[in-house]
Amino acid sequence: MGLSVVYKFICMLLFYVLFLRSFFPIRNGLSGFSEHSDFSLEFFNKNATHRPDLLSALNPPIFKKMVFVLIDALRADFVFSEKSPMTSLQNLLTNGKALRYIARVHPPTVTLPRIKALMTGSIPGFVDVVLNFGSTELLEDNIIEQMRRAKKRVKFYGDEVWIKLFPHHFVESDGTTSFFVTDYTEVDNNVTRHVLPTLRTGQYDVMILHYTGLDHIGHMAGPTSPLIPPKLAEMDAIIKDIYEHVEQDKEAETLVVVSGDHGMSDQGGHGGTTQSETKVPLLLLSPKFTPHKGDVIREVDQIDVAPTLSMLLSLPIPKNNLGVVIDDALVGCSTEEKMMMLWRNGLQVTRVLEYNSKDWKMDEGYLEFQRLSKVHHDWLLSKTSGVPQSIWLSEGDRIGRQYTQAMKTMTRNISSSLTQYDIYSLVISVVTLWLILVTIAVELCLSSASYGEIYSRTVVLYIPVTLMIFFGHMMVCTTSPSSQLCHTDGTGVLLQVFILAVVCWSVKDLVVKFLQFWSVRKSKEGSCDPWGVFSPLGVVLTLGTIIHTLSLLSSSYVEEEHQTWYFYTVTIHLLILVLILCSHTSQGYFRQVCKSACNPKQTYNTYGTDYRESGQIEKQMELEKEEKHSNQVTGFPGHPLMATIFVLFLCRVLRTWNQTGNKWLDRPDVGDWLLRPENKSILSVLVGGSLTLVAMVKWAGQTYIQRSVFVVGLCCIYWYRVSTAAIDNPFQLLPTYNETRVAQLGFLFTGMCIVHPCVLLLRGSQDEGKPNTDVAVSFGGSFQSACILVVLLLGKPHNVVTFVMVVIQEHLIQRMLLHHIALSTTDVTLYYFWMGMAAFFYQECLNPASIWCKASFGEGKPKLYKKMGFSPFGMGVAGHHRADSLESFFLRQTLILSQFHLKHAKVKNFSTCYILSVIIACLMTLSTYGGPLFWLVSLVKCLTTSVESHTIHSRLKTTVEGMCRTLCWTRALPLAVYSTLVTLQRHHLFVWTVFSPKLLYEGVLTLLIAVLSIVCLCLVKFES
Repeated sequence: MGLSVVYKFICMLLFYVLFLRSFFPIRNGLSGFSEHSDFSLEFFNKNATHRPDLLSALNPPIFKKMVFVLIDALRADFVFSEKSPMTSLQNLLTNGKALRYIARVHPPTVTLPRIKALMTGSIPGFVDVVLNFGSTELLEDNIIEQMRRAKKRVKFYGDEVWIKLFPHHFVESDGTTSFFVTDYTEVDNNVTRHVLPTLRTGQYDVMILHYTGLDHIGHMAGPTSPLIPPKLAEMDAIIKDIYEHVEQDKEAETLVVVSGDHGMSDQGGHGGTTQSETKVPLLLLSPKFTPHKGDVIREVDQIDVAPTLSMLLSLPIPKNNLGVVIDDALVGCSTEEKMMMLWRNGLQVTRVLEYNSKDWKMDEGYLEFQRLSKVHHDWLLSKTSGVPQSIWLSEGDRIGRQYTQAMKTMTRNISSSLTQYDIYSLVISVVTLWLILVTIAVELCLSSASYGEIYSRTVVLYIPVTLMIFFGHMMVCTTSPSSQLCHTDGTGVLLQVFILAVVCWSVKDLVVKFLQFWSVRKSKEGSCDPWGVFSPLGVVLTLGTIIHTLSLLSSSYVEEEHQTWYFYTVTIHLLILVLILCSHTSQGYFRQVCKSACNPKQTYNTYGTDYRESGQIEKQMELEKEEKHSNQVTGFPGHPLMATIFVLFLCRVLRTWNQTGNKWLDRPDVGDWLLRPENKSILSVLVGGSLTLVAMVKWAGQTYIQRSVFVVGLCCIYWYRVSTAAIDNPFQLLPTYNETRVAQLGFLFTGMCIVHPCVLLLRGSQDEGKPNTDVAVSFGGSFQSACILVVLLLGKPHNVVTFVMVVIQEHLIQRMLLHHIALSTTDVTLYYFWMGMAAFFYQECLNPASIWCKASFGEGKPKLYKKMGFSPFGMGVAGHHRADSLESFFLRQTLILSQFHLKHAKVKNFSTCYILSVIIACLMTLSTYGGPLFWLVSLVKCLTTSVESHTIHSRLKTTVEGMCRTLCWTRALPLAVYSTLVTLQRHHLFVWTVFSPKLLYEGVLTLLIAVLSIVCLCLVKFES
């Protein structure tokens, strides 16, 4: 049975990966880089040589230099509002010295995809958000690469993500980090200090400035913060200084571009599709612009920046560009030159269309472009035919507008082709996940009776099932060979064989399980006791899990999922409170119902024991133990009642400690109050008291070695917090030693917690092969201690108190509640799973409804960070949503372990980079899912503790298998339902901002639970 659970976990993960691969296809663009020869006149018209003087394929650069100012999270109303503090910039707009536009940003509105869109002109997909955690070199054709090929001197100052994307392209660079979200001053000053010296020397062709201070303020306090106007005024002064210097140096012919990478939501974050997030200002400033006035602000696409800058600087348009040249920005160009620029833009877009669409020759936009090319040629020849100049120019403007419309039509068709889904692979994945889900559900309703006879009668079903699926697969691949499951190469054939085998086996297995279930029910040899359907708590836990999954079909419930788990945890404990009370006070039928839920005689009888398997001696021992526990709880249950009330009290405190979700995200909470500098002493006392309390809670039930290792690990955590200045140094007792070494000591004692029971296991296996239940209990307790140390080390300072409250909840539940309520293995597993999901949101780690991530960035005072000269620690300031900064946080955690010194965030050795990525992923998972992981490890400890040494041979294996089977069901249910949802709603407005991120988070949680379950099953197998 254990192998069956492992098999289902592996199949579930494999088909989940297949689903993601089909739903999030990685965009394959044109390879190579554009050349000026790609836009030869031969592509224009064979008769183009009639007027070679009018058809210059390469226009001279309109501007010789450029200063690109990118202000992170600069939304449109920050600039164009009448109350905007950017007065100097508005004066330039009023005097007609700037062209103003509103750039529409394609979601996802996070930094890395937006930089790619600005520099390549392409539309990054949702996969780029995932890659945003670890941005690597951009190999796609882009403006920066074209500048390097044109021998232009490009200098960059700002967010280090540019240095990662373009590691070899800047003649000078100074990257700043985003570790300290509270640092909105020094992070910008480090950029500004380079501006005027570079302008004075003139030793540059292109200067790129990326300011992040505004974004940091937004994440801290929102767009209405009083910190916003001074920051905008600071940006305004910088732009004013740049323009004044450009205006004085007229020979340089410099263009100043001011824009935002994305906007800012009303809550201060970004990543969604609201107007405040998807509309940013785009300003082009230059003394060459003739004074003009206009109240209408034209809207363009952000991807239009790439071809426009290419034309202004006389660079080849990037190969995968989908943007359209902003024609009125082509100042100083004649109508003929503008038309040729639009033609080259259209020619480049047609090549992208040809690469991405099979029916490109029949595309409406392509046919229109071909027609316009001929009209364009005829229009050029008509200049000398006596047509009045005004009419001739008017006709040219009309053709230019038609060029623009034709390119936009092709762009829309290309964009739709880039989001084509592999429907066949999606269907196969969804169907298989549902097969696994239903099979597990049937297994949970089965007793442990032998089904060998049923299996022998139904195994023959495998042959017709296989034939039917095989012929169906052949028919689909014949009609739709584009699916990845229909490829005929070696890898594709192996993939098809494996997937079809799994599907066939899953269908057959479902039939066998269903027949077995029907046979058992018909013969009345089993029941559904593993589900606990005769227990009120079992009914609530099972139905609650199903209802929660169904609630996620609504985007609003996904965005506020934490409210569901908070309600569930409070409800289940209120029900426990009522059942405990009524079992001792009620009369008649109601009392019997309450006793059926609270009588401890049923508790251990339903923990997965099968008397036919364990024997009559074990049955007698069970009855004696049940009688012993029944005598223990005789009388008024004062301790369980007080424990339940205290658990409810902690639930109420925990839910107000950190605000999460979207609706009340900007509301102040306890964590925000504790992180204020004036409350540092209070935070210090709470952290010290919490660590002391958790040491006292974990003291009982551990060996001397386990206690010593755990307490020393807690001391290292406190020392680490003092070394990073997160809390005060009490009486200056602790030396402010290198925080790196202190953190390494914390990880060292965490590893010792895990190694200790392994040594006991190896020693016990040599003792005549007799398993000992103390070893199993030691495993659970030691892994729980290790989990506590890791979460306390990686978490924010104020969340140390939060997690200690969660530990106290678990202690009270295991010690005082579970002995007074009747829960089967399935019920206990669901109960702990609920508590784990609530703890996930208590820690304010992530919001699964969003692509944003909340992590901690920087303890202590902000410093001047330049060229990765940062302290590799700091785990504790207020919430930060930026996914593009989360990777930096875990790079610091990786440096704790590896002591690597990264220069400009580059790692030359591939194997080292791979190892770092693995470590970063592991630390990210541990930090994010620390709450659920703690409760799952506690679940293992709880179940192994309930197993008596006399019955370890049968009970331990049966209990762990029941736990893993239930966990498999809790993972198969949301994956099956949610994969169906995103498949049906793949064109929904919120598919990229709500549903898809939630699907990814569910997948990571599934991987974590699968690894934990497989490890437990392997340990039980080894122990037995």
